[in-house]
Amino acid sequence: MAVELTLLSRVAYRDQEVTGPRLRGLLALLASDLRTGCSTARLVEGLWPDEQSENPTKALQVLVSRARAQLGADVIATTPTGYRLALGEDQVDASAVLLSASASARQAREGDHEAALAHAEAGLALYEAAERADAGFDDPVSALRAERASTYRSLVRARALALSRLGRHAEAAEELASWSPSDPVTRRCWPSCCAARQRH
Repeated sequence: MAVELTLLSRVAYRDQEVTGPRLRGLLALLASDLRTGCSTARLVEGLWPDEQSENPTKALQVLVSRARAQLGADVIATTPTGYRLALGEDQVDASAVLLSASASARQAREGDHEAALAHAEAGLALYEAAERADAGFDDPVSALRAERASTYRSLVRARALALSRLGRHAEAAEELASWSPSDPVTRRCWPSCCAARQRH
């Protein structure tokens, strides 16, 4: 399935920008626990950390109604304790990158480095640069992006390792140039990568 909800590089559903900080925050909180969703209490705490209304449950219901009106009535499902996104893991970029990282690692262990590279590049294409993660802001979208920063780094490592094992050392060297020499992937690949760079 194609990704329908993006949160990592921008907040959009089916390519339409989602505006409004609380609506964006609601989607980020629900995406952070895609399978089980979030309780009403967790959503209220995450969306109104400093200024809760007199009736926070009602305020949340109004926000969910707005989200359903904008995105579609079936996008957010009601659960016994709160709400969840009615989307698969491959339909939300914040979950799809985890799937890509896991699949890349699995293929690398099995020795299929072409497949490992393909999964790593698919994940990186979804992420579109960790540096855009708005790390200075304390809100649910930024928090989700910060949580996925380690996945981004894992995908970069996986891509570099796959390139090296496929004999594409010069390309791997470009990926590894900014990494610490103590990084395990750098230590493993750097000698052959350096040799390749010297030949070019």
